[in-house]
Amino acid sequence: MEQPPSPGTKLVNIEESMESLLRFTLRAHLDEPVPSLDLERDFCLHLLEEEDTDSTEKPPMYKLLARALSECLTTVDKNSSFEKYSKLFHGSGHDLVNMLKKVSFELHVQEPYFTQLKDGLKSTEGRCAVGDYMRSDSLTSFILVTFVCPLRISSGAFILFNKCLLLQVQDVRQYTSFSEMLRVEGLAKVLPGVESIEEGVGVYRNFYPQEKERMNGVVAIRVAKPIDQPYAAMAGVLSELKSTGIKGLLDDYAARVTL
Repeated sequence: MEQPPSPGTKLVNIEESMESLLRFTLRAHLDEPVPSLDLERDFCLHLLEEEDTDSTEKPPMYKLLARALSECLTTVDKNSSFEKYSKLFHGSGHDLVNMLKKVSFELHVQEPYFTQLKDGLKSTEGRCAVGDYMRSDSLTSFILVTFVCPLRISSGAFILFNKCLLLQVQDVRQYTSFSEMLRVEGLAKVLPGVESIEEGVGVYRNFYPQEKERMNGVVAIRVAKPIDQPYAAMAGVLSELKSTGIKGLLDDYAARVTL
């Protein structure tokens, strides 16, 4: 199985995040209606309907909408044809951009761990201490078992998970092994549903070979979920546009890119 990458540390690419964030928001509304998202279910389905097709000629509508929203949120041209739409969702759009700007790291997690993080069931993320987890001036990895290397990721930092869930780092602890981390941090906080340390180590072994764990050590990232979330701000943007505004924005964007 492919090893999870160390956290990205570049500024969040709003256009790239917008696509995943929009898809997540629409799908969440279909699974369980979001009170703040004032859009009909059928309209959300229409935006997503081509997502599972093999067609590459015409992307699903949500991808076009994500690109259009990105331009609305990032353009500084007051004479832009998108300015009228930007004014409609100025408040929510401003909140969304500010949330993404304060992100220090990006991580991707698989299911069921993403949902567990979102629902607050999982409060600690365990990773092998490689790459951007460590500062560039840290000691070489082979002596981590003896000395503690300085960490780049630290308390107070914001992490964007799967480009749509914002969590704040509460603390970061270093361990020599996943088994030690699981014993100290607790299975229920790191891997909810896993019943034994051995089973938990097996989960991590799918991602990291034992040699990499031994050479680099392990980090436990304790996180908490802020009240303000990108997907809530996105729901606000869509609600302020309403279906008529979304259709108009898509039409204007399509006309612009086909000129």
